[in-house]
Amino acid sequence: MRTTRWIACVAVAGALLAGCSDSGEDEGKPGAKEGKRTGPSPSAEATPPGTQLEVPALYDTGRGWESTEEGTQMVLPRSGAVAVYWERPGESGPDEYGFTVLDAATGEKRWSSVPVSPLGNTDLPVIRMTVDGKEYLAAWSSGTTDADAVNRGKEVVAIDIFPADASGDGVKPVHVEVAGAGKVRNGGAGLLVSDDGDTVVAVDPATGETTEYGVDDQEPPADCPECESSWEVRGLTDNGLLMGTSIDIDYGGFWVPGGWTAADLRPKGVDPDGSPIAQVISDDLLVVDWGQERTSDAIVWSAVDSASGKTLATVRCKGDSTSIDDHLSADGRYLAHGGRVFDLEEGTGVCYERTDSTNAVEFQNVTDEGVVFGYAISSEGFSSAEEPVQLDMRTGEIEEFDDVNTEFPFGDTAGFGLFWDEASNTMVAYPHTS
Repeated sequence: MRTTRWIACVAVAGALLAGCSDSGEDEGKPGAKEGKRTGPSPSAEATPPGTQLEVPALYDTGRGWESTEEGTQMVLPRSGAVAVYWERPGESGPDEYGFTVLDAATGEKRWSSVPVSPLGNTDLPVIRMTVDGKEYLAAWSSGTTDADAVNRGKEVVAIDIFPADASGDGVKPVHVEVAGAGKVRNGGAGLLVSDDGDTVVAVDPATGETTEYGVDDQEPPADCPECESSWEVRGLTDNGLLMGTSIDIDYGGFWVPGGWTAADLRPKGVDPDGSPIAQVISDDLLVVDWGQERTSDAIVWSAVDSASGKTLATVRCKGDSTSIDDHLSADGRYLAHGGRVFDLEEGTGVCYERTDSTNAVEFQNVTDEGVVFGYAISSEGFSSAEEPVQLDMRTGEIEEFDDVNTEFPFGDTAGFGLFWDEASNTMVAYPHTS
């Protein structure tokens, strides 16, 4: 049995966040590497998986399933599934890509896609996103179509979108082509296609419908009528674009044209001339770093409803911030954001930042039960060490594992933790203990 010792909780509590959907962790953030398929996955009620890892006590290694399906694993937390994004050589052209989606509780295949290919001999990046509570997988590329010896063809951005709740074999995508060169990103409430020009195109992943926005046509905020000289698109909300300014203009803000501005929701005590940083978490949620309070050394963070501009909650954290990766529990209740974790149902939050007396914690995953996994980062000179820790948001206690080789899941959904074993190139799923 693993032994643990309790370490002190250095926290700043605050009301935070209410209701949000999966982030994601958006663009091609795989939870595992590659392996080779050997056969169908066993049921979670069958014999113990042959792959036995040292994992937190939350998981029962005596049950579960495993798979060596070849590809890159991407958890689909809202769907209770895990997608395997595979690649194989094309018979007479570019490489082919596709998805095989497994049930997270049983390992059984839910659906598989037809193969799709990029325009030209390039990779096919993938985006995972959640809009209106539904998850989607989108693969995109840019290049030239309809070209031959005489005709130069036309530049387009091609996007293939698959709903995560599909079923059966040979699932076909919603195929979208946007004229011109550009890149695709997760804008929050939809995909955004842009080429740093005067327009951006929003794509609804559910239907493939496109909406073109003229960047220069957007209404500037009332407190910065000249902002159009240096503005840029930061994301997409249910009420239009989320706009911001680049660093060469003396205006620290962001806004939804015709809706709200940063000035409307700036917390008391922060510098009104500061430059807050807004990060898109999901289709309806932003997290904003407002910078340091004028009367203390605390950094102020807010959760904001991106459509309405309503501040859902604010938390103040002392110490240097860690990375700003975000991880939502599958049910949307808990949000891990760098060294901060928020209970969205209770409106509370805690901080684990680097101070003169404490090391920072970088959180990697969070479960529906409020168990959060991460690493305490200690630094000495040019070297650093990572110690695995586990926070229980229900009790506020954080524990340090004696075994530094403890494996954390790359995803947790449907009551199962999903792990990757480097030694055998195997994905293994263990259920939560009863």
